[in-house]
Amino acid sequence: MADQLRNMVTPTLLHDVRKIVFPFSETEPLDFTVVSHTGFGGGGSPTLPDKVRKQVWPFLVALSRLGLDNAPDMTTFLPVPSDPDFARQAMGLQLLLDQMPRRLCRGVDCRWTNVYFDIISLKYAQKLDALPEDQKPWSWAQWKDCSTLDYWILARTTFVVPFTHRDSIETQERSLEFSEETRKTIEDMTGTKDPYRARRGEILSDIYGFPRVIRDGPPKENVTIQDYTYWVFMLMDVHKPLVDAFGRYPYRNAYFGRDDTPDEVEWFEKTGDFARPPKDARDRLKADFEAGTWTPLDEGLHM
Repeated sequence: MADQLRNMVTPTLLHDVRKIVFPFSETEPLDFTVVSHTGFGGGGSPTLPDKVRKQVWPFLVALSRLGLDNAPDMTTFLPVPSDPDFARQAMGLQLLLDQMPRRLCRGVDCRWTNVYFDIISLKYAQKLDALPEDQKPWSWAQWKDCSTLDYWILARTTFVVPFTHRDSIETQERSLEFSEETRKTIEDMTGTKDPYRARRGEILSDIYGFPRVIRDGPPKENVTIQDYTYWVFMLMDVHKPLVDAFGRYPYRNAYFGRDDTPDEVEWFEKTGDFARPPKDARDRLKADFEAGTWTPLDEGLHM
């Protein structure tokens, strides 16, 4: 099965996935007003082309059938770090594992996104994080000869997300470190200061901050590289108060078969059931947990 997966994960597919999520030039200055409306939080992400979807979905189904204990080391699907194409393929594979399930999975299939693919995506990111600093695919050293600083920021956002998505203190701390590294780089290169620093205490303590930031959306007009960067990494940081307060993301409870605590019920009431799966999906997930089953990925409502 691992060999089958390896045949599916071609460099062409990884580049296609990367260009679908971030359809921007790697070598020309970017209009960050456009990026802001298309990238994370912008709500304008392009539809997955049918040709690519027909490659991505069979890969996800095949990977789901292996089980977490038998899932391969995904870094072995990449060229060596010294290969000029390493960082771009690594970015495509991270997006394939983290973002493609979010594009395609619906209903009970979202259990696979949160409980299965997110774990594989994080393990992959952690393996990359163990590389020497200049070999990591998000290092400027890997991109400076082939892309602009503008595009490098998009790469950085790709690789921080798996740490942010995992509701553990350890991964949240790594997400904060990652965000701060990026923030300082942009401050140094642009001669600006992140305005969100003045609200740091609030950002890292407000359990209602994440839903509010998502609903307000990203910067909308005359957006600069620093505007976009500071907002995106503030978005990453504002996840942490939920994990600090609840030890988890309440909106993922149904996917893990967890009951909501009274405090989480109050949080849902005050946020309008933010990011909570719909009741029909929750009921079906509950039935699966009670029966000790897991609806196979290709039998769920993925499209």
